[in-house]
Amino acid sequence: MQIADLLLPDLPLGIVGFYTSETTPRAFPVVAVATSSCIYIYRNLKLFFKYYLPSVELSTCELEIWKQLMDPINQNNKSLTGLTASLQTIPQKVLSSQSQHFLILDAEQRLEYVEQMTGLPGCKNVEIACITTLKIHSVDKYAISCLVVGTEEGEVIILEPATFTTANIAKLCAIKKTPYQMVATGLYSVDYRITIATREKSVCLLKRDWKEGQLLFNTDEHIIAIEVSTIDNSIFVICCDKKFSCYSKKGKKLWSLNLEHRPIAVTLVPIMHLGITLTAVALASGHLHLYDGNSLRDTMFVKEVVSAVKFGQLGQEENVFIIITNSGGLALKILKRTAEFLAAAGGVAAAGAPPPQPWLLPKRSKLFLEQSARERENAVAMHQAFQLELSRLRLESARVLLAAHSSGDNSVATGALEPVRLSAEVEGLGPVFRVTLVVENSSSDKAVIGLALLFNAHTNYKISRPYLKVPLLPPNSRVQLRTRVEELFGDEISPEVLLRGVTGRGGERCLLKVLLLKDGRRSPALAATVQIPPTDPMMVPYDRLLPATDFD
Repeated sequence: MQIADLLLPDLPLGIVGFYTSETTPRAFPVVAVATSSCIYIYRNLKLFFKYYLPSVELSTCELEIWKQLMDPINQNNKSLTGLTASLQTIPQKVLSSQSQHFLILDAEQRLEYVEQMTGLPGCKNVEIACITTLKIHSVDKYAISCLVVGTEEGEVIILEPATFTTANIAKLCAIKKTPYQMVATGLYSVDYRITIATREKSVCLLKRDWKEGQLLFNTDEHIIAIEVSTIDNSIFVICCDKKFSCYSKKGKKLWSLNLEHRPIAVTLVPIMHLGITLTAVALASGHLHLYDGNSLRDTMFVKEVVSAVKFGQLGQEENVFIIITNSGGLALKILKRTAEFLAAAGGVAAAGAPPPQPWLLPKRSKLFLEQSARERENAVAMHQAFQLELSRLRLESARVLLAAHSSGDNSVATGALEPVRLSAEVEGLGPVFRVTLVVENSSSDKAVIGLALLFNAHTNYKISRPYLKVPLLPPNSRVQLRTRVEELFGDEISPEVLLRGVTGRGGERCLLKVLLLKDGRRSPALAATVQIPPTDPMMVPYDRLLPATDFD
């Protein structure tokens, strides 16, 4: 339903909506309407601000001709005819609006117009050619955007969203070209690309910190509309010769299709739940074709000639086509949630391997949105905290590595014994345990000899064989050595000793250290620490247990 009807002061050249602040609660977006040389900013359906493009001085040739026209000596038909011919030699794009109005008059009206003039023409007003928006800090739907204005003078002006002052001005190209349509991608504060279609059958590119854009490619016929993919920045172009083409971001032509009818408009169709982005092309026959790359996926008929088409969210519906027809009608087409855009849907036979299944992305929950907002607000603090914890982790790792290297308490050797590894395993319920040691030589061409194992434990444990000789280790081999360890108890046993796994009172007394020695070396080549588990109380005679005074 129509909710407002505003009277514009001039014919509109373009209209865009965007956000200028991130206040909470969220403010309504503003609407910018470009007309002639002025941009009208509306907020809450009321005129909020006017921005006039900076004017330029007249060319010296035009100013000199007007000085001669203002001279009373030249205000006759003969002189007026010669000066008018000189004025017509100047390109119309360079002429001021006053000169253009003078040239469309007949001879008698020109003479009367010159006689009524009281002074020379002033500065030339720059006319607006096209308008679009560019995100500043975030690609979020409600993020702040800035205005991007293309002028008839071949310049691109970027405006601040808060004050609507000029933030950046750049030339479109080294050769003067007039912009026809602009598509901005990226972020203004990070990196952005402004792809510009011109009336001179060419497409130009303008990037961050460029004072002058560069020419990407030329087309054979005039360009009707362009779109830029958000995935790889490829450029889709429809032209008057009924061709639908795709170019890479560097201007290389990738493919081209011949359409049955003249194209009218093109827009991107991102379908998030399917993980694909289609391209919709509206034709003069009233058909709307959906392409996945250069493959036709679906076709719709609108019954009228389409003037403009957009795709996006409308109210609660996420996927809606908004179509304006030449007769002034408004058509809304909602995409079915069960729609699948396969090759057979567009009348194309599927060939080759089946297309990859799209990712089923879940919908964004409220918790996710709150967490995203929190991360945006506290990005600096969170990054500093992460760097602090990372530095602490690196410091602790370095300390442990230094301690292990100093004490030889590591299970992987270094230097000449680097391929030798040591591991240990404890078996049994107690009080007698079996310790199995595995010495492995992972070298593919060297054997190891002259190794021995030495056990070191607390006096609470008795080791049957505290010193073991390791036999020759051939390449890519391993050997298992076993010994018995017995836990010693006094006449009376405290329950806390048997429950040290729960109470944590065992400490270093329940550790068994295994050292791998090498002939000719003073320090151990390897070391492994094994924790002896407590003896199962069921394996100890009941009459030797003390009463549990510390337990209820």
